[in-house]
Amino acid sequence: MAFVAFLFLIISFLSLKDRTIALASSSCVSQSNNVEFTLSTASHSASNPTSSCSLQQCNITSSDNLTCSLSPTPCFNYRTANNISYCAPAIHCPVLQPCNSVTSTCASNDSVCIVNSCCSPTAVCLPLLTTNFCIREILTKDHLVLFIRFLLLGWSMTASMIVGRYGHTASTLLDGKVLVTGGYGSSGNLNSAELYDPSTDVWTQTGNMNVARYRHTASTLLNGKVLVTGGAGSSGYLNSAELYDPSTGVWTQTGNMSFARDLHAASTLLDGKVLVTGGFGSSGYLNSAELHDPSTGVWTQTGNMNVARDVHTASTLLNGKVLVTGGAGSSGYLNSAELYDPSTGVWTQTGNMSFARDLHAASTLLDGKVLVTGGFGSSGYLNSAELYDPSTGVWTQTGNMSFARELHTASTLLDGKVLVTGGYNGTIAWNSTELY
Repeated sequence: MAFVAFLFLIISFLSLKDRTIALASSSCVSQSNNVEFTLSTASHSASNPTSSCSLQQCNITSSDNLTCSLSPTPCFNYRTANNISYCAPAIHCPVLQPCNSVTSTCASNDSVCIVNSCCSPTAVCLPLLTTNFCIREILTKDHLVLFIRFLLLGWSMTASMIVGRYGHTASTLLDGKVLVTGGYGSSGNLNSAELYDPSTDVWTQTGNMNVARYRHTASTLLNGKVLVTGGAGSSGYLNSAELYDPSTGVWTQTGNMSFARDLHAASTLLDGKVLVTGGFGSSGYLNSAELHDPSTGVWTQTGNMNVARDVHTASTLLNGKVLVTGGAGSSGYLNSAELYDPSTGVWTQTGNMSFARDLHAASTLLDGKVLVTGGFGSSGYLNSAELYDPSTGVWTQTGNMSFARELHTASTLLDGKVLVTGGYNGTIAWNSTELY
């Protein structure tokens, strides 16, 4: 158990290398300032002598419904302006950004405003990532095995889909569920769709699409609906598009794209429009891009990419730009990446990935980085994963998936984890899923 705790602390420090976490009865240094958190004589509390403040330490039988037990790091009770509690380790205030003093909110969606921290009277933004370090459930022996596996690999198995499929899409809905659509399975092209509920680890069927398709795209719109575009079907390359309404489970058709394309990519922009890029059509590899306006259902063309490519990914970054990665082109597998600026319609090149890959998946994480997983390259099917940092334009490798797979999907969940579903490994259509 001590070894597990040691691993947990090491990983915690590595993943928060720009923030300082202080254990009880120990000191740390941040921005040339020393701070020490010590367990006080009062029951279930901790104090920081340098700022004369105290925090209630979380416990198993908390009377305020706050339970953060069995974490190797002592966890404390942080509260918001509307009296919501969060469990997190003691944190040195100078590393945190101040909240908006009027609205008690944070500019970043991955932080929460804390008003009664040791940074009082200044309200600060507590990164939600730090709250994940305080386990909210009692671990059984079986849980501990899974916990150790999570520490060592970063991935864990979850419930299987109802239908094995590849070349499908997965979209995180506004209620946190994940919608999987279409693809190719044992019966051929699929128009079926199913929903995954992360809170129960259960899959359920929902309404079928109007058109059976695979190698299409699906984008969650700001109004909560999902836009599916293009792909391949019984009639060949498709330019059709349709909308899914989560409130009814019904699909309706919308305006067609300017070009029939499959193996393309799509991204929902911060203004609500959807950018579709590249793919393959009757003329071969495409570098064209077009925009869908949900308010009108109309498509308009925008600037072309620098490289014609298909089976690539496109991810909307927190700064509003779109990152396109890899794919295949006339020169073979690609490791190149480029950025689209919606304000100008112009594409610029950025750092190359560590591996040339196509048929991979990409997810924008809550910290703004982009996780790229799997795909196919010169060495065959890939289980490798790497992270792109928009602040530097640099890629770094991270933990490998349990299975090598292509034509899978990867969805960022509301708790910050990434759900990978399905895919193909050269032999079968996977129905396996795993979490990063």
